[in-house]
Amino acid sequence: MWFSENLKIRLTMMSRRPRQISYGFVETKFGRMLLGVVSLDDVQSEAQDAICLLYFVMENDEDTLSEAILRSHGAKMVKESAIIQKWSDKLFSGGKDVEECVIDIAILGTPFETAVWSALLEVKSGQTYTYKQLATQMGRPEVVRSLASAVGRNEVAILIPCHRIVSKNGDSKYHWGGKLKQELLSFEQAAK
Repeated sequence: MWFSENLKIRLTMMSRRPRQISYGFVETKFGRMLLGVVSLDDVQSEAQDAICLLYFVMENDEDTLSEAILRSHGAKMVKESAIIQKWSDKLFSGGKDVEECVIDIAILGTPFETAVWSALLEVKSGQTYTYKQLATQMGRPEVVRSLASAVGRNEVAILIPCHRIVSKNGDSKYHWGGKLKQELLSFEQAAK
């Protein structure tokens, strides 16, 4: 099993950049991933903490962690095995017999980026949209370029499914490589 089939994603907007991110590495069907979690103590939310980053490890753990540090703009990265294990268990818990599980994702972005990431959640597993189709679905067909930039700034791979957005010419651009993107899409289409 890749992810639990009964996941429900809930986006929570952070009011400021996190001071600290708890992190760890998890093994998945599609390779090793860096998982980052932030406390939501200063945000009105039902959750106490939330996933704030999920990156595939492409070269090695150190390079991936360095990228996360750079992109988190100064947040202190603290290795926390217990928190990461809790979230890993929620994400990869199995199949249909598991009750619905809410996954909280903490995001920080402009109102437009937040709208794009929310729209990505509407693209179901096994489907793909072009950037133009997503912009049109959002009622903003004129914003394809800025939409593509917002898709690229997504910090939470897979859960905010930016891999389901394809270019109209068929290019498989993806931060973690076109081959991985095609593997993810093929897996989702086969599981449909």
